[in-house]
Amino acid sequence: MSSKRLERSTRDRVLAGVIGGLSDYLNIDANLLRVIAIVLFIISPIFLLVLYMVAVFLIPKAGEEKPLAATFEMEKYTSLIVGLVLVIIGAALLGSIIVTPVFWVFAPYGLLIALRVIIGAILFIIGIAILIPQLRSL
Repeated sequence: MSSKRLERSTRDRVLAGVIGGLSDYLNIDANLLRVIAIVLFIISPIFLLVLYMVAVFLIPKAGEEKPLAATFEMEKYTSLIVGLVLVIIGAALLGSIIVTPVFWVFAPYGLLIALRVIIGAILFIIGIAILIPQLRSL
């Protein structure tokens, strides 16, 4: 009986190959797992981002023995960490906006809420622009 090993995929990948590797390991269609990941990202972006990044660093790439965490060099992954921090801060600022009642926009604090949304969106977009190329290169 051959034992399966969870590895990040090198052939079925969009970012770092985590979902492709998980689909190979579980024998589930990768597109179904990607849809589930998108739904989870909409529901809780910070949780999914942290979970994905932990998987990137702890699951070895296909054909490699050690995960990234075993050979982590801070200087090499500085932009990845900066992008992740910006995305998390932006998502945190935007996250509670989803449950904000619409009538608050017309209250005296409406300008502060709008400012928070704008700052959160800008940080999130800048973080994604930094994070995605870094994840694709892993």
